Amino acid sequence: MTEETREKYIVTADDYGIRQTAEPILRLVHEGKIDRVAVMIHYVSRDQAEALLKTGVKIDLHLELIDILKSGDKVYDNTLKRSINFAFRYIFRIVTRKKVEEDWRIQIDRFEKLFGRFPDGLDSHEHLHYFPPFFKVCVKLAEEFDIPFVRFGRKGLLTHLHHSLTGKILSFFWKQTRSSFAKTDRQTTDYVVSLDWISDVDIFLEKRPGGSIEIVVHPEREEDYRSILEYL
Repeated sequence: MTEETREKYIVTADDYGIRQTAEPILRLVHEGKIDRVAVMIHYVSRDQAEALLKTGVKIDLHLELIDILKSGDKVYDNTLKRSINFAFRYIFRIVTRKKVEEDWRIQIDRFEKLFGRFPDGLDSHEHLHYFPPFFKVCVKLAEEFDIPFVRFGRKGLLTHLHHSLTGKILSFFWKQTRSSFAKTDRQTTDYVVSLDWISDVDIFLEKRPGGSIEIVVHPEREEDYRSILEYL
């Protein structure tokens, strides 16, 4: 990939802090492969926070609901299983918009205390902030705390270039929230796609549209790590 082409991509490493993610993410940041790092604030240590701050990389808060949903702590999990679990807990009001806002406010406060400032952006574990009621919470908090960037993709999630069930579900939610996002002054890229949605990276790079693309990566996954080194 040429330097000019690489500039059109924003590569974001998710899940910093949980499991064994810090070491491979930091290594890739130092190699110039990662542009933003999404931190799971309840799992990151002070040493990991300080190491990340020293790199100068953009640091986002990776909002999560692992404790409420009782899921999301595994490297791999079935999309259908997660969706059913989420639907059950939302329908029976185990998880509500009010609880989500309370939990995410705590995470923003903890981020500020640990990093000494507010995050550069907001996104979420398992892309939960795309769910319309939670998206409103995410944007509200971004505006309240003057957090400039929100993972969204003003033009979409590139569903014509992959066959991911997760991507198609999120695209359905995206269509319901794009008008709300258009009313904000938060920054985002033109498109968002997760590396694990893409079955053939060569074809994706060949057919990708113009404009900026945020590529979400999980470097603790061996296949993601290899693809980052080879293509990005």
